[in-house]
Amino acid sequence: MNFIGIDIGGTVTKAGIYDEKGNEVHVVAQYAEVLSEQPGFTERNMDELWQTVCHVVRKVIEQSQVGADSIKGISFSSHGKGLYAIDKHGAAVRNGIISSDTRALDYVKKWYQTGIDKQAYPKGLQQLWTGHPVSLLAWLKDREPANYDKIDAVLMVHDYIRFKFTGEVNAEITNISGSNFYNQLTSRYDSDMMALFGIPEVVDKTAPVVNSTDCVGYVTPSAAQESGLCPGTAVFGGFFDVVSSAIASGIDDDKTLSAVAGTWSIATSVTDRIVESDYPYIWGKYCIPDKYFVHEGSPTSASNLSWFVKQFFSDQANCYQEFEQWIGESSDSNLVFLPYLFGSNLAMDLQGGLIGLSGHHTKKDVLAAIYRGITFSHLVHQDRIIALNPAINKIRFTGGPSQSKKWTQMYADAANLPLEVVDIEQAGCRAAALCAAVGKGVYASFSEAIAQTQPEVVIFEPDQQHHQQLREGYSRYLQVADALSQVGAVK
Repeated sequence: MNFIGIDIGGTVTKAGIYDEKGNEVHVVAQYAEVLSEQPGFTERNMDELWQTVCHVVRKVIEQSQVGADSIKGISFSSHGKGLYAIDKHGAAVRNGIISSDTRALDYVKKWYQTGIDKQAYPKGLQQLWTGHPVSLLAWLKDREPANYDKIDAVLMVHDYIRFKFTGEVNAEITNISGSNFYNQLTSRYDSDMMALFGIPEVVDKTAPVVNSTDCVGYVTPSAAQESGLCPGTAVFGGFFDVVSSAIASGIDDDKTLSAVAGTWSIATSVTDRIVESDYPYIWGKYCIPDKYFVHEGSPTSASNLSWFVKQFFSDQANCYQEFEQWIGESSDSNLVFLPYLFGSNLAMDLQGGLIGLSGHHTKKDVLAAIYRGITFSHLVHQDRIIALNPAINKIRFTGGPSQSKKWTQMYADAANLPLEVVDIEQAGCRAAALCAAVGKGVYASFSEAIAQTQPEVVIFEPDQQHHQQLREGYSRYLQVADALSQVGAVK
């Protein structure tokens, strides 16, 4: 018995086949073209995205040679937020909008200035973000009213792909609960919140909410022809990639922090209840009934290093091996890198920078500063989550930086907690396949599935001396970022 997990990221779409024990059979990936026709725009053609999904599913079946009839269910992991709207005929209203889009920045600023954030937070439990559906819908209402009026259903990206497979329109709970028009306390859409953001019409454009393991429908004959799946294959809800990372890491209680370092820096904790706090944490419904997840995240992670490599080392195939050596060769820890090339987690308009650069610095010093800066940015989120949940006693770590032993040790030393690197290359695909297995009844619950499919881990214990050094560097990092944010505020 096999299952397919489909992982729809901001730039890469993957499909993986896994057996019921979570063992990987084969994975196929393809880049999905991202459209940036104007500053701040991050879009994708929704029809082309569907074709990309069909391509990776068809190829993974062909290349694995397991036979489509062995696939007993499919499910999804996807980026959160964004906007993938369809009209009453099921056609895409316009290009889909990815969560990293910033066109609605002026709306978010206005809402903070007028106190709407404080009115909405007690219900939605979300910080305001340019990539939220509410932000994008408010922009669309003003800038593209004809398209706004055509919307019949507001969907997240995996909701749209499920619709294409099944013809059924619905919204999955772990993702839609972070939309900022979903009330976390009443567990339903909230028309008062929609009105706060100036989009009261959206109350008639929402989709029925389903759980992660709900069977939402079956692959239609036309979708089967396009994807290579058998007609009638069961399709399950899936989840937000923050949740899939936690599931792939084997987390179902509040003792372990899920840390992800990739395009985004993300820290996630699973809890039994919403904990009141003066700080506006981001909450959502977890895929396990009666549990919540609280998370912090920003696009301040390894995407900054990828930019550096693209700009200065694009012709060096083995540069990452060199970097691994350079980290330990730089002795100047005063150089501060702010990893805000794609957004900040300390101030809305704060931009990236390299502070303290002098003539004696080398490329090794710059590289080491980049590694430290990305680690420090992660600490911003991680420390906030641990402050909310002091029960956390270890970290499960996934993402690109986990491939570097020295960088991973830096994360462990900075956190001063044991850090367990999960030996899973395709966390999103594997978690989505396990979701389908739970939905199909192979496991009675996610907790049972996690217990029976625990991934292997490599443990990095923190070094106390380096921890102290890093925390001193972290203090300088925060001082520099705060000073620059004050300059921006004066402007």
